[in-house]
Formats: sequence, C-alpha cells, structure tokens
Amino acid sequence: MRKSEPVDRHGQLWILAAVLLTLLPLLPRLTLEVGLVAGLPLLWQGWRLHAATPARPPNRVVLLLIAAVAVATTVARYGTAFGRTPGLALLAMLLGLKMLEARTRRDAHITIQLCFFVQLGYFLIEQSALTAACALAACVLALTALLRVEQPDLLLKPALSGSARMVGIALPLAALLFVLFPRIDTPLWGMPTDGASATTGMSDRMRPGSIADLSLSGEIAFRVEFSGSPPPPAERYFRGPVMSQFDGLEWQARPAVRATSLPQGKRRIDYVITLEPHQNRWLFALEHATPREGQTLDAFNVLLAGATIRSRVRAPMTSYADAQIGLDASPAALAVNLALPAGSNPRTAAFGAKLQQEQTAPADRVAAALRFLREGDFVYTLSPPRLGQNAADDFLFETRQGFCEHFANAFTVLMRAAGVPARVVAGYQGGEINPIDGTLVVRQSDAHAWSEVWLSERGWVRVDPTAAAAPKRIDGGLTASLPASDPIPGLVRIDSQWLRTLRNRAEALSHTWNTWILGYTAQRQRDLFAGLGIDADWRNLTLGLVASGALWQAAVWIGMFRSRRRLTPAERAWQLLLRKLAQQGLVPAISEGPIAFAARAGTIHPEWQAALTDFAARYARLIYGPTASAEDAEALRIAITEWLARTF
Repeated sequence: MRKSEPVDRHGQLWILAAVLLTLLPLLPRLTLEVGLVAGLPLLWQGWRLHAATPARPPNRVVLLLIAAVAVATTVARYGTAFGRTPGLALLAMLLGLKMLEARTRRDAHITIQLCFFVQLGYFLIEQSALTAACALAACVLALTALLRVEQPDLLLKPALSGSARMVGIALPLAALLFVLFPRIDTPLWGMPTDGASATTGMSDRMRPGSIADLSLSGEIAFRVEFSGSPPPPAERYFRGPVMSQFDGLEWQARPAVRATSLPQGKRRIDYVITLEPHQNRWLFALEHATPREGQTLDAFNVLLAGATIRSRVRAPMTSYADAQIGLDASPAALAVNLALPAGSNPRTAAFGAKLQQEQTAPADRVAAALRFLREGDFVYTLSPPRLGQNAADDFLFETRQGFCEHFANAFTVLMRAAGVPARVVAGYQGGEINPIDGTLVVRQSDAHAWSEVWLSERGWVRVDPTAAAAPKRIDGGLTASLPASDPIPGLVRIDSQWLRTLRNRAEALSHTWNTWILGYTAQRQRDLFAGLGIDADWRNLTLGLVASGALWQAAVWIGMFRSRRRLTPAERAWQLLLRKLAQQGLVPAISEGPIAFAARAGTIHPEWQAALTDFAARYARLIYGPTASAEDAEALRIAITEWLARTF
C-alpha cells in the first residue's frame, strides 16, 4: 500500500480510539479550557464517522484557526508555551487536530507517532504504577490502530494479539535497559519549571490555621519501613522545623548551624523513610535522630537532607527514643526561647506570671498548664472561630476551640510567660500501618504541631498540649478526635472495610513500585551488582547491556525463523512471481485470491494473461485442491522460473 492511499472508515475509528485513550490519562492534569480544545476535535471526528454518509473533514483554514486557538489558550492559561505542563497541553490539543486531517496512511502514521510521544509525556508529570499501566494500554491500542491501518481486513482479535505480541517482545529489552543502563546521581537535563505549578507541605512558619489547612489533604507525606516493631502511636512524632522566633502572630524557624553533639541513647530505632517532595530539606525523623551518610543535623536537632527534596527520596535513618537533647544549651539560646513581644497576649502573660509565682519548679508550671488545658473544656476542631491579634488570649480564655497549632501556640506563649524556655515544633504525628505491606503511611492530614520546653536536668522535652485536651488525637489519629461534622479528606475517613482494603492494596502496590522501580538509583544499582560480584563500572554495564540486548534480539530472530512455515518449491516460485509483479505495480489485495489476482493483472498486461492464468490455476490446485504430486509442484516451479527469465 502506498503512503498516499486513503484510510478507510474503520481505520479512522481505530485512530480515534487510540487518540482518545492516549488523551484520557492526561486530561485530569490539564485545565478545563485545554480539555475542551483537546476534546472538541474528538467529538467532531466521532460525529463524522458515526454519520451514515461521513461529512468531509474540515479544510486547512479551519484547522489553522483551531491551532491558533490552541496556542492562545496555552499562553493565556500558563503564560508560556514552554515547560512541562504547557508543552503537554499544547501537544494534547494538536494531537486532536492532526487526527482530524488523518486521511491517508502517511497522516495516520504521524498521528499514531504523536500518540506515542504524548504517552511518553505522561512520565514527565507522574511516574506512578497507574501511569505506567495507562501508557501500556494506550501503546497497545495505538499499535493495534497501526496494524489496522496497514491491514484493513484484519479482525479485532488478531490485531490485538499482534500488538500485544510486539509489546511482549519489547518488554524484556526494556527490562534489560532498566537494570543495566548506567545510572548517574544527578539528572541528565533540567526541565523548565511551570509557573502555574504548586506544591503542598510543611512550612517553616506557623500561625493558627496554617496546619489545619494542610490537614484537609489526604495525600501521603511519607512512608516508613521499620526494621523491627514500629513504636506505639504515642511515640510517633516526626520532627520537622523548630520555630523559636515569635512576633506575636506568627512563629518562624531561625537559621541554624550544624549540631555540635549527636543524640545518644539505648532505645535505638532503625527505619527507612520514603519521603514525597516538599521543596525543603527536612527529613521528618523520629525523636531523636542521628545523621547518616548524606544527612546533617542542625543545632535544633532537625535532620536535614543534603539538598532540597524536589523528588521522592528514600533515606535510611536511626533515632534514639530515649536520647536527651539540649542539656548544654547556652543562656543566650535559652533567652531567645523566653522572648515575647511587648504588650502581646496580656491575659496569657498574666496567667503565666501567676503560674511562675505559685509553682517554683518549672516542671510544676508545665504540669499546671497542662491541667488547665485538660480541665478547661477545650474542643479540638478543624473549624475554630477566627482569632484576633492576641490569638493566645482569645484561644485560652474566649473561644477554647482550635486545632493543634492553636494549642501549641497558646501553650508555648504561656510557658514563656511563666519563665520556662519553650518553642514550637512542626511535623507529623501518628500515621496508619498498612496491613498489606506493613509500612507506616503518614499523610498530610497527620500534620501536627507541639511544644518543647527546656528543663534543667532533662534538656528539651516534648510536651503535646493537644494531647492534654484531645488524647484521642494521639492514639487514634485525626478521625478519632474530630467531630463527625468536621471536613476530613475522603482517603482518611473511609468507613467501608472493602474500600479501606482496596485503598491499602493500591497504596502497597504504589509503594512497591516506588521502592523497586523509581527507587532504583545509582547506589542501588551498584549494590545490586556488588551482591553478584560484579563491579558496576559504566564500561562493564554498557558491555553487559550491548551483549544481553544482542542475545535477546538473536533469540527473537531465531524464534521467528523457527516458527515460520517452510515453503514448498511451488510456494517459493509463486512468491518470487509476486515480488516481480510488485515491481511492476501489481500487488494482490488482502482479500484477493491467486485466480482473481491473475485475472486482474491480465487485464492490465494482456500479454501476460495466458501465462498468469495458467500459473494461478495450477498454484490454486496445488494449495487448495486434493493432495498434489511432487512432480506437479516441480513442474510449476520450472514453468514460473523459465517465464520470469524470459519476461523480466
């Protein structure tokens, strides 16, 4: 078939299906206007093909106008046509346009190639197992469409099995490339960032309401795999930024130098954390972590990665649950954690002064404040009343309703007013064990804030004022502690056991994918081959890749050769005749038998009609008739060979 030959209606339907399946996984990532511009050509093409008498495709002026709308939509929505998301949005819209003008085999090939390119673009946005499954399904359908364009009479089942077979042959080679391709520790290129993209996660600033907003998200913040039994819920405090600077409204973390001493203790906890990107360096370790290779510990005992976490990372960690920190804190450092803005929260300041007067020991002041919270009818809620400029006063003496940052803010202010050095710590608390794979899943809804107070013989000690008023928050998580009327993410509050099991299985699969596929870093590649006694030098890997790839290709060729049916002498002679006629522009159609083809060729070349009719009749008898003799087959072979020698 020539490239300029038209594609029939069924071929165009297959192309429409391939484009539709290619765009479906991408559309939720695009905006409404981009989805409309990308989807309208598909609706138009579907209407055309559904009509009994298909309408003519749009002319080039209309296509150019739609293309201009696509470019204008991209620039208007994203501010540029370059970058990851704008580029994919523009490509998605242009794919629909290219499908509209796919009238010939050449256009069909270009459209399907664009489908493959868009499928590759999925992974620029997300690399999950679901994304890979969507790309694989779309790839199989695009290959099926390609087969259907090349062989219009091909039925559905052989077309699907043919495309699946092609993918099956390619998968082992893809696996070899994945395992053996030399990996490097830094990306080969940088992707322009999108101005419209945004990230969610913990901040180094906190004011009442900031963490409550974060808790409305059911997204996973990180997963933890423990070497032994996980600690009980009451000890699952994952420390993030430590905030000691307070301006009366907002707490803020201060820059810190590297720690001069490392936590030590007897209750060692080893674990591996798989952390989602959050655009900061915090590793959210359990109390109290000691740094491992590539990690640092700052003076506030916050564990930090070597660089900003912009992609998913997997980090081994070690913590000592009974370690004491800050025993050697300097008077200047303690003074910072006693500072309060002048005139701020006067009622809390007076209450703190009273506690300091009544309780000599700082630990007793802490206990008295917690008793006040425990017995004060405080309500833990995601929807507290709005607070004024003196938020601690309003919360402690007026509203008495709040989320963890309300408790941490008010308690820390109260402790400073009572002469006890105190600071706010933000991070995550709790999490849920996934029974499928045993990992601890910590979501954004587990974001938490608590206080640390400094006691002379114990150093910095964690005090969770939220636990005093809402102890269920610590033992049972967010859903156990909030009123039923509070908004909670759907992934967090799942009442159906069936849905919960389904969610756990999906998340366990995702974690396995992240660990073994996305987590296959240069270090893990080196570890894998070191375990096999092979030096993972890039030269050795390249040699192994080339050799194994060649072996696989040879195995495929051998398999295809062995599966070929051996042709009889008569069939080989007939095939030789067809190749010679093809050079003259005579190619049998898919549904055209030998006799019909010979008759058609004879009308085009009457001088060959007698010979071709004779050859076709004898060949049909040999192939489709009763058992033929070897002499008849040899006679046909000789006749065809001699005729070809005389004619060409």
